[in-house]
Amino acid sequence: MNCGKLLAGLALGALLASPVAAQTRASEDETIVVTGTRMTRGEAFEMARRYTRAVLAIPQADQNARWAEPLCIGAIGLRPEVATPLIDRIEATARNVGARVARGECAPNVLLLFVLDSDSVYAEVELKRSDLLQTSTKEQRRTLSQPGLPVRWFYGQVIEGLGGRGLTQNAPALGQNPAALLDLPVINEGALSRLNSPAQLSIKGVTVLVDVPRVSNVSFDALSDYLAFGILSRTRLDASPDASSIVSLFQADPQDRPSGMSDLDRAMLKALYKIPVNRSAAVHRNQMASEMVKEIAAIQ
Repeated sequence: MNCGKLLAGLALGALLASPVAAQTRASEDETIVVTGTRMTRGEAFEMARRYTRAVLAIPQADQNARWAEPLCIGAIGLRPEVATPLIDRIEATARNVGARVARGECAPNVLLLFVLDSDSVYAEVELKRSDLLQTSTKEQRRTLSQPGLPVRWFYGQVIEGLGGRGLTQNAPALGQNPAALLDLPVINEGALSRLNSPAQLSIKGVTVLVDVPRVSNVSFDALSDYLAFGILSRTRLDASPDASSIVSLFQADPQDRPSGMSDLDRAMLKALYKIPVNRSAAVHRNQMASEMVKEIAAIQ
C-alpha cells in the first residue's frame, strides 16, 4: 500500500550548571556524530541545548509540558486504510520514547482533523470554540492565525500532582471527565520556581489541524513523525531548528526535507519523558541536553 499516494489523493477529494558542565568537561575529548558532524561531547551538549530552546514552546508556570496520562488518538477526514497506519506509527513513536498509549477503546484526547481549508476551519475555532485556545498565549495565537500553515496544533494542559495525580481546582471539567477534549482547562499562570516542585505541568489534550493540499507533497512517514513530535511535546509552530530535524519539515527546501525523525529529535523526546519534569524549565532543559548527548552516543 502506498500511503503517501493515498494521503495525497485526499487533496483532491510539540540548568543544573555544575553537574552537567562537569560531566561535559570530563568527556570533552570524546567525540560523537550529530547530524553527520563529528563533535566533542561539549559541543554536542551546546548543540542539544540550543535545539531544545529552538523547538520547545516557551515554558508556562516555569515548566516544560509532557503527557502524564495515556494518549488516545482519533482522526477525522481520513479513510481507515490511511488513518490506521498513521495512528499506529504515532503510537509506536510514543511508546518508543517513553510515553503511554491507551489500550482498547478510549475517548480521544488527541484529535487529528484532516481538512481541505485549515485557514477557514481555524477561523471557526477562534470564533466558536475559543475555549480550545485557552492555554495558548497571545503570541501563539498570532502564529496559529497566520494563513497558509500546513499544520496547526494547540494544546490543553493543567498543573497537577506528580505522575498525573490530583487535578487542581483549575480543571473541574477534566476532573469530571479526564478524556473530554472539548473541556480543556485554563492553566494556572503562577510560577513554580522551586527546583523540585510537588506539581507538574501536563498536556491533557491536543487538537491538530492538517491542511491536506498543503501536506500532500511530503512523505507519509515524514508527516507521521512530524505529527508525533508535535503531539508528544509542546512544540513551537514557528520553530527553526537544524534542517535535519523533523520540525523543519515544511521549512526545508523540497530536496532537503527530512524523511523522518532525526537522532536528535528522538533523543529529545526520550529525554523529555525520562528526566523528571517537576523542576524549573532551565534546569530541565539542561538535563535533557545532557541526556540527549548520552542517548546519541549510545546508538553509535
